[in-house]
Amino acid sequence: MLRIGIAGLGVISEIHRKVIGSLQGEAKVTAVCDCDIRKKEKALDAVFYTDLAQMLKIEKLDCLHICLPHHLHVPAAKLAASMGVSVFMEKPAGLNTEDIDSLLPFGEAGRIHLGVCLQHRYDASVRKMLKILEEGSYGKLKGCKAVVTWNRTGDYYNRDPWRGKTAEAGGGVMLSQAIHIMDLMELFCGKPVWTKGMTGNLFLEDIEVEDTACSFTMFEHDVHGVFYGTVTHCRNSSTELEITTEKGIFFLRNDKLTVLEDGQETVLAEECEESKGKDYYGYSHSRAIREFYHMLAGNGGSFISLEEARKVSVLIDKIWESAETGKRVYW
Repeated sequence: MLRIGIAGLGVISEIHRKVIGSLQGEAKVTAVCDCDIRKKEKALDAVFYTDLAQMLKIEKLDCLHICLPHHLHVPAAKLAASMGVSVFMEKPAGLNTEDIDSLLPFGEAGRIHLGVCLQHRYDASVRKMLKILEEGSYGKLKGCKAVVTWNRTGDYYNRDPWRGKTAEAGGGVMLSQAIHIMDLMELFCGKPVWTKGMTGNLFLEDIEVEDTACSFTMFEHDVHGVFYGTVTHCRNSSTELEITTEKGIFFLRNDKLTVLEDGQETVLAEECEESKGKDYYGYSHSRAIREFYHMLAGNGGSFISLEEARKVSVLIDKIWESAETGKRVYW
């Protein structure tokens, strides 16, 4: 049985904990760590620590789940990797591409694995869409539209002030909320050529990070990528991806993949697994974690590597650069 540790006992750690708890006989949370002693009650039957290095030294873990504020992801991963512990990290993989690049050498030795939780790549609807694009039965891919309209109030940032600080969060709506849908847009569209974007604060003026962003990205083969994300909406709407090909228009929304042909919309794939988190997050944390554990146990499996997670970080960095300069930014 895999011995699992969790660093950070915030909201997202609860989703990880539920998933791990459902994998009876495969893995067990044996230790948890948080700098806030008041969260000790969340340890349940696991040993509670306030010092991550001490936990890693004593507990002989197989895997550390990093559910910390963004600026602590890379330092915690480096510490675990240096002590021979594999890492399953919540998004983002780092504050920016430079931050991620500093972590890459720790996974290159092959002693441990560094996985990033871009769990929507495991959605049944996403895998079906990828298969359709690979087969080419609907003709050439023309473009993709990616939209996130969620709600984050001032209270959200006041409760956890790090979320509104550039040095600690790395960014706003793109890095914290829209990173998954931006990752999927790039996954579908292929290699980017250039991007131009805008970022700003339309409503939340007391935070450093952006509450709204938009961009146009030109991908190879003249494929257009359009992105819009905001946390100023009055509710958390389902994310939406619209993929346009020569012979059909596909929609990924409300955990379904549909295709519009001749005025008729048909369901091609639908998520049916019991939710392990908020419905607008999607339901694939369990798939991503299970696959990572299977790999650690030598039973096949798969994971999203740092190299893969780096791609969407590059995209976001270049959109920020474009927003600052007002110009196109090339790869």
